[in-house]
Amino acid sequence: MCRILLHPGRGDRRLTGVNYLIDQVSKPDYAIVAEPTGLDTVWIGSMGILQLDVIVRGGIPSHAAQPWYGVNAFEDGVREAYALIKELKPRIEGRQFMGERAAITLGGFVRGGGNSRNLVPDYFQFSIDRRILPNEDVETALNELINYMNELRGGIKSAIDIYVVSKIESALNDRSRLLNKLINAIGNVLRISPRVGVSRVPVDTRYLQRAGIDALTYGPGNINSAHGPDEYVEVNDIIKSIYVYLQLIKEVYSDA
Repeated sequence: MCRILLHPGRGDRRLTGVNYLIDQVSKPDYAIVAEPTGLDTVWIGSMGILQLDVIVRGGIPSHAAQPWYGVNAFEDGVREAYALIKELKPRIEGRQFMGERAAITLGGFVRGGGNSRNLVPDYFQFSIDRRILPNEDVETALNELINYMNELRGGIKSAIDIYVVSKIESALNDRSRLLNKLINAIGNVLRISPRVGVSRVPVDTRYLQRAGIDALTYGPGNINSAHGPDEYVEVNDIIKSIYVYLQLIKEVYSDA
């Protein structure tokens, strides 16, 4: 008997999320997670995330009238960030996979600097957000950043610490038997040939894929409006997706 799991794409990964679901049901042969890919797109994988905090400590602050008695953590942090932006960022963002580009964003979170205009700041902190392609791994990406920043320490007086805030591995199901069946179902119902790609954000499908389940992501809705203000899904698209899912079940069981 062939088992199919249809998952609505609930974002809670804890007691009521997909990790819980995997432990509670018999392992299915196939799974579809109904995240809003759009009816013309199927995701076979998802990009990962690496988030870091870079903390720069200059030591004892000094007065701006005698800055040589202190170490300016802000200036050293800016030197680190500028080097990353100028040299490493273009290298990272030149990498592509299935039409998606790796990305690195600095300064989404910034803290520190001085508490007074006439003080040399002794503390500065900035964040790094690195989006990991499915053909990369998060540990390699982490080592690349750490090694590069370590190379810059020679010209910097401040102490620099790098803290991992979040790590989510990328995922890829590039040997899916379900994919052709889903493409056929979409073609039969909607008369279109869907684009096959990967999600730029982690989706719950990755938990199923890592459990050895042939899982894909396909669902109604516009990804550009998902998880944001005025999020919506067209009712007509929901109905169309239901017909695609029903046709997919027929496709699966016709070969079972």
